[in-house]
Amino acid sequence: MHDAFNLLFGTVGEMHMFTLAENQEEVDGMELVFEQTVPPKDGLAVPVKRGQHLRVIDLEGRQVVDTAFFNLDNFREKLSTSYSRTRYMPKPGTPYAPRDKLMEGDILLSTICRPMMTIVEETPEPKGIHDSHNRMCNRFLYENYGRKESRDGCHEIISKAVAGYGILPEDIPDTMDLFMNYQHDCALGHWVIKTPVSKPGDYIEFRAEMDCLAAFSNCPEDELTDCNDRHCTPVKIEIYNP
Repeated sequence: MHDAFNLLFGTVGEMHMFTLAENQEEVDGMELVFEQTVPPKDGLAVPVKRGQHLRVIDLEGRQVVDTAFFNLDNFREKLSTSYSRTRYMPKPGTPYAPRDKLMEGDILLSTICRPMMTIVEETPEPKGIHDSHNRMCNRFLYENYGRKESRDGCHEIISKAVAGYGILPEDIPDTMDLFMNYQHDCALGHWVIKTPVSKPGDYIEFRAEMDCLAAFSNCPEDELTDCNDRHCTPVKIEIYNP
């Protein structure tokens, strides 16, 4: 099926999976089966099986990670941050209230409202400081604000990461931007990008509710805003068997 698992256990696996097989670790009773550090301004795509846990670790703090999910069996089905915020299962008798954030305990839904990932834990305080409204940065953004040299944004970084799976740039969904401190200022009438609250070693952990392809951009934005505290740093991606 799309040779997706072959990509994980082949090219990537030769570098990471088989290294771990000789000295596998357990964390919180789970078996670590994949880990990779993603350098600043770089990306990664990796399959995650249903039931596995995916952990994204901010190694040095204040670093945003733009994250997309695709159904591994049908890449046309992908993350919808809007549905994830507004189509959650309500408690009996509660009125409809679209949410403004996604946080621990919430379920990420696809473009056809099927569960993709559950947020099982997040360590930054306060919880729920992730962006699920803004479209990821791209070359167009930087060009519009005067950057003369071509520069990849998160859209280009994720597009390159998933290109080997046959996914085109126009098929990239709106991402969940982990650790991004994106707040609306009603007085100003626009959104404000603030310094992230995540500290070194903080993480967010997901449980896969279907076989997914997870794609990441370690956000490169260090010129226009305080998105990454104007200093981009590495992050780590880990996958666990329960």
